[in-house]
Amino acid sequence: MTTTNAQRTLAQRMTEGRIPVPEALHYAMSLADSLRKVHDAGKAHGAVTPSSIAVTATGLDLIPSLGPPATVTPYTAPELLQGQPADARSDIFSFGALVFEMLTGRRAFDGDGQTALTLALSNSAPPASGSPAVDRLVAGCVAKSPAARWQRMQKIIMELKLLTVAARRADAGPATRGVSDTALRSEIQHLEARLATRLAAHEKTVAETQQTTGQAVQALREQLSGFGAKLAAVEERPVQSAVNVDALTQQIQAHVQDAVGAVTQQLTAHVNKTIEAANQQQIALVREAIAAATEQHAANVEGAIAAAAKQQAVQVNSTVSTVNQRMAAAEQNMEEIRKHFATLQANVAGDLHDFEKSLKAQGVAIESARTAMAQTDDLVERVVEALELLQSSMLDQHETAAVN
Repeated sequence: MTTTNAQRTLAQRMTEGRIPVPEALHYAMSLADSLRKVHDAGKAHGAVTPSSIAVTATGLDLIPSLGPPATVTPYTAPELLQGQPADARSDIFSFGALVFEMLTGRRAFDGDGQTALTLALSNSAPPASGSPAVDRLVAGCVAKSPAARWQRMQKIIMELKLLTVAARRADAGPATRGVSDTALRSEIQHLEARLATRLAAHEKTVAETQQTTGQAVQALREQLSGFGAKLAAVEERPVQSAVNVDALTQQIQAHVQDAVGAVTQQLTAHVNKTIEAANQQQIALVREAIAAATEQHAANVEGAIAAAAKQQAVQVNSTVSTVNQRMAAAEQNMEEIRKHFATLQANVAGDLHDFEKSLKAQGVAIESARTAMAQTDDLVERVVEALELLQSSMLDQHETAAVN
């Protein structure tokens, strides 16, 4: 992809008149090979036009792109009109429009003004060239949707070689047609269909494996989350039980204090009422009665307090015992959950490891299928080259026989 100020462009060559078919096919093959090298490097030219192609002694050479054209050209891919970035498929669209123009002398897409040209590029198909082979080649390049086009320059190069062989045979006459293009094309298409089916099956298997594994991992995560919640709930139970015991003890103490206060208040009120009724004449008797009553009430209160405390102590002990039993059961459950959780973690780790191995195996299988497809493309290229060599040899023999 080098350029000089003195080199001639393909646009200049086209102004000189229609390009002969053999020369046009040679130019197309040279341009296809240049684009293949750019795409194999993971790049795209993005501005393939006759002005961006140099005519050299050996064919055509791409001039490095300075960015997308400022205006719409007859070679602009439809997706670029929508603001999408250029990729290899955009170059393939431009290549198809260029090949059509070189072989027919007419533009594949044309219009009076930018608006008409944009509509043609977005909605119209190239006119018929008069050659089914050329129409098939161009149609595979200039489909409106990038996904519907041929995706690799290697495929286009094979089609160009077949077209070149067919053109040579047509020029040489019926005497040199020893190989059937139809049979060869049918065999190539059958081979491509088989490889595409195998690759689709591999990709489907990988997708199903990823979906199944994703569902299994999600289920395991949900189980882990459930066990974590249960573990947290179990760990909180002993604390809640201890809090309940403390609250119960405080309630018992408050109840006892309230009972003592109430009894004392009632006793005081009764004593005051008795003193006021007996007046000062029976002060001594009242005092003795008060003392006796006070002692009796004190004994009764102490007995009631002792009985209540004893009953509450029994209840507290019973509650504490129950709490201790529950705590022991909770600790046992926690230990079982920890063991189950550890086992589950080990199982998850094993499943994830198996899943990674499965993904690696599927990746290797897909890579093998792609390698097989690339090898098949190379094999078909060699077959086409052998056909070209055979064609040339037969032409030489025919010319020698004609001279003799």
